[in-house]
Amino acid sequence: MGIGITREQRELADAVRGWAARAVPPEDRRKLLDAVPGPAGRPAWWADLATQGLFGPQLPEEHRGGGGELLDLAVVLEETGRAGLPGPYLPSALAAELLHRGGQPDLVRAVAAGERIAAVALEADAVTAVEGAEGYVLDGTAPPVLGGGDADLLLLAAETATGTVWLAADAGTAGLTVRVPPGADPTRPAAEVTASGAPVPADRLVAVDAALVRDLAGTLFAAEACGIAAWALHTATEYAAVREQFGRPVGQFQAVKHLCAEMLVRLEQARALAWDAARSMDEAPEVRGLVSALATATALEAAFTCTKDCIQILGGIGFTWEHDAHLYLRRATVARQLLGGPAGHRQRAARYGAAGARRALRTELPAGAEP
Repeated sequence: MGIGITREQRELADAVRGWAARAVPPEDRRKLLDAVPGPAGRPAWWADLATQGLFGPQLPEEHRGGGGELLDLAVVLEETGRAGLPGPYLPSALAAELLHRGGQPDLVRAVAAGERIAAVALEADAVTAVEGAEGYVLDGTAPPVLGGGDADLLLLAAETATGTVWLAADAGTAGLTVRVPPGADPTRPAAEVTASGAPVPADRLVAVDAALVRDLAGTLFAAEACGIAAWALHTATEYAAVREQFGRPVGQFQAVKHLCAEMLVRLEQARALAWDAARSMDEAPEVRGLVSALATATALEAAFTCTKDCIQILGGIGFTWEHDAHLYLRRATVARQLLGGPAGHRQRAARYGAAGARRALRTELPAGAEP
């Protein structure tokens, strides 16, 4: 069962799972392992995603979206994560939501329609911008941009004299260089984006802040991580039921039973938190930040540990080139690299929780009393 709780969302999950199995069979995904590092180009199935409205099931209909809620996108992402969908779907869907919240309706429509591929630089401290009469001039190198090699629209954070701004830059802008080095996940590589006097028009300013980008990215990556963990659990339990050792299926051994049970517990915890995080994106920033931090920490760690445990139950064959388990471990590892390990997210959640407790305590104390 996915993180969606309504019948319609379960049907959506089933539809996406069936589409992914037909459109991207495992052999197509594995061809990317031997590809030369660099832009892969627009996937053959990209138009199918747009036709089905999967780039923005949560976006308003006037923006070519499905008119649903963010939880609908989370449901889709869990299934694309379970399918190990290659290509920049997650980065583009994240960019579409940020462009929508940041007041760029024309760009939202282009991304939601599949006409443009977008990607987001998740860090905000490596590029500087000088503001002029006609816009901004960018200099510096952004952190790894997931899916940036295939994107023609890049959401970049830049430091100005007055603070951080987020800008939607065309990948073909003069002075903007996009390079795709070898990476841990060849099915969805990250790009290095370097700006050297790259101009961005003033009307490409995206009205979001770093906290929103972090919370929204963490929530969507958490939803995908649930799909990765679900694949690992399913693969491990299916194998444990048929692999025999000493005349018995290995799934009958207590150690294997416990490991599979622990994987299930981690997955269900991650799903519950990812669902709550998707529901909280329109709440107050401190509430949104708390729930998103918990979901990011729990789900990304569940994906990483479940794929490792899956390989253990497989008897190590998941480390071999021929089995897909290493692809899911690669994807889980890259997510942790991009967003950070669980400790930092839990510390952030603790700070939000402590601040909320102090505010609640102040409201209960007599006037003038110190908490």
